[in-house]
Amino acid sequence: MRTAVLIIVSLLTTCRICLAQDSIPVIRMEEQGDSVQFSAQLRPLHQIAGAPSCFYTYFWELGDGRFSFDKTPVYAYRDTGVYQLRLYATNNYDDGKAPPTRPRPVKIRKKAPGRDAWASHFFHGEGGIEMKINRYPRPGEDFVTVIGYRNRGSDSLSGSIVLFYNERQFGQAGFALAEKRYYNREDSSTLQSLMASLSAPRRPGEDLAAAGPEGGHNGGWKMVNAGSGDPLGQVGLDLIGEETTGSAAEAQSMLRSLENTYSQHTVLHFHAIHPGEEKFVFLDMNTLPGMIRDTNATVGFTAMLVPDNAAAPPELYQMDMQVVASHDPNRILLKSRRINYRFMAKTKELVYRVQFQNTGNGPARRVAIGIGIPHQLDPASVQLKTMSPACRWCDSVQAGESCIDTMRRGDSLYFVFNNIYLPGLSQQGFTDKDSTIGFIEYAVKFRKKPKKIPFSTQAAIIFDHNAPVITNKATARFIKGLSPGIMVGYSLLPSGGGYSATGPLQFGYVLAPYAPSRPYFQAEAFVGLLQQDAFTGAIVKDQADTLIGGALYLISGRQTKTTVQRNSFEITPLHYRYNIGKWIGIGLGAMAQINISEQTTVEHKVYFSLQQLPLNVMTAVSKEKSAVRYLGSWNAAPFADLQIGRVKGGPVVGIRYIRLLSGNITDRFFLYAGFKL
Repeated sequence: MRTAVLIIVSLLTTCRICLAQDSIPVIRMEEQGDSVQFSAQLRPLHQIAGAPSCFYTYFWELGDGRFSFDKTPVYAYRDTGVYQLRLYATNNYDDGKAPPTRPRPVKIRKKAPGRDAWASHFFHGEGGIEMKINRYPRPGEDFVTVIGYRNRGSDSLSGSIVLFYNERQFGQAGFALAEKRYYNREDSSTLQSLMASLSAPRRPGEDLAAAGPEGGHNGGWKMVNAGSGDPLGQVGLDLIGEETTGSAAEAQSMLRSLENTYSQHTVLHFHAIHPGEEKFVFLDMNTLPGMIRDTNATVGFTAMLVPDNAAAPPELYQMDMQVVASHDPNRILLKSRRINYRFMAKTKELVYRVQFQNTGNGPARRVAIGIGIPHQLDPASVQLKTMSPACRWCDSVQAGESCIDTMRRGDSLYFVFNNIYLPGLSQQGFTDKDSTIGFIEYAVKFRKKPKKIPFSTQAAIIFDHNAPVITNKATARFIKGLSPGIMVGYSLLPSGGGYSATGPLQFGYVLAPYAPSRPYFQAEAFVGLLQQDAFTGAIVKDQADTLIGGALYLISGRQTKTTVQRNSFEITPLHYRYNIGKWIGIGLGAMAQINISEQTTVEHKVYFSLQQLPLNVMTAVSKEKSAVRYLGSWNAAPFADLQIGRVKGGPVVGIRYIRLLSGNITDRFFLYAGFKL
């Protein structure tokens, strides 16, 4: 009875935990004059052992095309009505799921008079389009992509926005677009219609939307490289390329290139917005469970703005983000984390980005970032590319000024921000959450061409004199390239017991992983030409007399020789190999042999002499050839292999011992030379 009660209590406790994990936040609203303050009651957080203190971050979609990252935002709506409010809360350093999001209708009875005081704090670069996400998602978790576009010119602006996602290099879709929410009369469109409008010739200055199916323009395209999508807003130096002379064909070329890079996209068209205006669209996306095989993966999104005005250049905005195992604002990212080993030169460099956020109640004046450099990389080659907050080197400033310094200790590297002011996320008086975030981006080269195995990098971040915050691991992996090759050799077949043989000349094709550093499987196919096996029987004594041409002859013996000539095809579906260093490789495998063609010749010999001259022995020979058999018999054999040479690519020489399962001659040695591409 007691056991049953304990089981029931355990089940009830589990159910309460499940309900707590999946409970929808309770949203409260309080009118304050012509404004409304929102707050939320969320489930209790569950601290991850050893991590910094857990906390929530907030993203409110206010239902009118605007948003807030505040915990309890106060907002004045521009008009009365019913708005769909959404809260996306992120549980940092918490071992549970993020609270679910449900739209909640809120009724606004008062319209805010006077000047609009809301500020987005969204754009940090010089471009007309940027993206942000509300959090780094975990597999199976949703997130919001906010695309902001603005008019930086002096005339009204209309155009199209294309968002590309799901990079083809991953081989599978990682994200699904669940919902698009527009608030400024944007319309869904297609890439086909946009490409058609770009193809239409038109007069200079004529809009794409008004051009119809004809026209052309001179312009260029501008690219904004955002580096990394930060959940609380992009921080960093946006790199804006120079405008290049071109036409709509260049924009089409860029769109086609992005189509080749990404497997999915979505398109919208926006109508005229006034100079200085900022507009936003919201896209709900879900991280598919298949991404769990590659958590902490860095993935890319690209948004392209194509103005209707033929004279205005298109713009690109690239955003890197991570699929994570847990929510943590302090992270290390690796760009281009899948490396092509075949084309990797010794000077190939990797680019890392370490992001950090002050989540405390007060400002941080010193931030130290310690990074362990993997042994495959050269610590002396590290170059700092960009940083935030922007500082000069400490040896070029006066005492007390903000600066950044570096220190090396063995294979560890330290970047130290001194005398800076990085506000805390919970600090009173700061509404721009982006100001609590910083980063460093550095490049490092390979020490030498490394082994083709993954390697990881991790960072430790220290704010002032607090305990270090340990980041995730950024893992670099090599693309699994294939290496075709050729092999040419000759088989040695031992003789004995009346059997003799000459081995075939063999030509083979090999397919293996490129430059493997671990045990691997290899497939092979061979054609063997001009193999010949022979069996000569013993002389059978015979004392018969026979009359030939009136003369009497004495037959003394008879002998038979059987010769088989064949051409064969051999396939090796299973060949397990291991390279012992750079110069020796061993392998075990099994092959199947099918005879392409086979012909048997039987030679009969008769030994005879005249009775009058018995010592003068003569022979008579007759031959019988069978018809050629095609795709006749088959055989199989295990083998052991030894290679010497440049075993990862070639050239190599090798010897293979093969033991056929059937046949008169079962043992053979195969001597060969090979080369892989």
